[in-house]
Amino acid sequence: MDNYSQRLADALVSEIKAEMGRQDLSSRALGRLIGENSQYMSMRLDGGNPRTGERVTLNVRDLYSIASALHIDPLDLMSRAQRAASEAANVTPFPARNVGTPAEDDLYLAARAADPEPTDEQPSYDDPS
Repeated sequence: MDNYSQRLADALVSEIKAEMGRQDLSSRALGRLIGENSQYMSMRLDGGNPRTGERVTLNVRDLYSIASALHIDPLDLMSRAQRAASEAANVTPFPARNVGTPAEDDLYLAARAADPEPTDEQPSYDDPS
């Protein structure tokens, strides 16, 4: 499966789970609504196939059955997933960099308070005098 297809499949599962959360519906209850058992739902929405560990991709029948049980348009559900998958493609991960060990002076500056608390000798910014 290519990168976009995987993001789309993951986004579709995320959108289904989000809608289940909004409706306070467990995967077992959703399975009952579409006439499937909890293992069937788990393989599609949670951990995947117990033998291979891979999530079973939702098919068109699953999409329509689940959307119907959630009382939402399957095309709306798919559009939400497409938007999420596209947005995920535009996110550039923050590059990791090795900054090394900080010098003692750097540690002192980081630990030192930047703005000391006002005392009786120092007027605070709220003080009109």
